[in-house]
Amino acid sequence: MLGKRNQITLPSEFVPQGTSLFHAEKQKDGSILLEPQVTIPARQAYFWTKRWQEGENQVDREISEGRLGPPMSADELIKFFEKRRKTRKSAK
Repeated sequence: MLGKRNQITLPSEFVPQGTSLFHAEKQKDGSILLEPQVTIPARQAYFWTKRWQEGENQVDREISEGRLGPPMSADELIKFFEKRRKTRKSAK
């Protein structure tokens, strides 16, 4: 049933948890398609760009292929780069 302002109420089992926004689209046959929408805070939008997501996917592949190890602490990272720098100097 429609409310005063053409509002509808959806049964809770129709609404995915955490969803509060829907996109409504009228179909050619007259039916209405409601699609749950996810909003992203503006300061997080960059992380959902195609470029960033491609990088995330690449890292996931490298982890699953065993090409990346566990994260390093800052001290471990510094030691890693120092060792790498020394190796490069000795190769010249």
